[in-house]
Amino acid sequence: MARSRTKEYLSLAAVATVLVGAVWLARTYAEPLKQFIEHHAIEGLLVYITLNILDAVIAPGATLPLIPIAARAWGRIPAALITMVGWTAGSLVAFYIARRWGSPLVKKLTSMERVKRLRPYVPPHPFWSVVFLRLVVPMDVISYVLGLFTEMTWPSYGLATALGLTPSAFILTYIGKTPRAYDIIMFAIGGAVVGWIIYSTRRGARKPARAARRAKPHRTRSHAARRQQS
Repeated sequence: MARSRTKEYLSLAAVATVLVGAVWLARTYAEPLKQFIEHHAIEGLLVYITLNILDAVIAPGATLPLIPIAARAWGRIPAALITMVGWTAGSLVAFYIARRWGSPLVKKLTSMERVKRLRPYVPPHPFWSVVFLRLVVPMDVISYVLGLFTEMTWPSYGLATALGLTPSAFILTYIGKTPRAYDIIMFAIGGAVVGWIIYSTRRGARKPARAARRAKPHRTRSHAARRQQS
């Protein structure tokens, strides 16, 4: 248990480091990146969508710092729609990986602890649950959970994912055109990481207590049985 929790914290620290580095790079080179998108429309679009696909598969949140640049280059509505397309495509790729190759490959791409932790919250027919979970859960995790543990069809999963991601895409592109967009993103990243650490710690602390409560009646019954036999 302790090793698993340490691994989880190290994973979160690595994600946070990547995100902070991405924010710094995007903030430092915001103007050159914006000019590249404006002067190379097709290439800029393809690169942005590709990065968002990779974001959804292996590095949730890593492309958040690019949203302010996209919003200033394309405008809020086009940037939101393009971001949603990239995220949805990446989520479908992650879903396919889980459905096609299973946990041996999934555990190389994301934390199986997070995957297993979310499994009990997924109902047998999870369409509307996916719409809701997309608002609050990192993209790679829920895609892998649904690919591994449900029979959800591709069209149903794709539609639910697009519906769930659209509000976040529009909110983030709106924030992206505010003067302090990067500060807001940094605050959101820090809050999400701290919140997940607190949740993981409390959940980990509750498990031994529940196990002890389940084991105690068993020990009592065993002791009573031994007394009867004697």
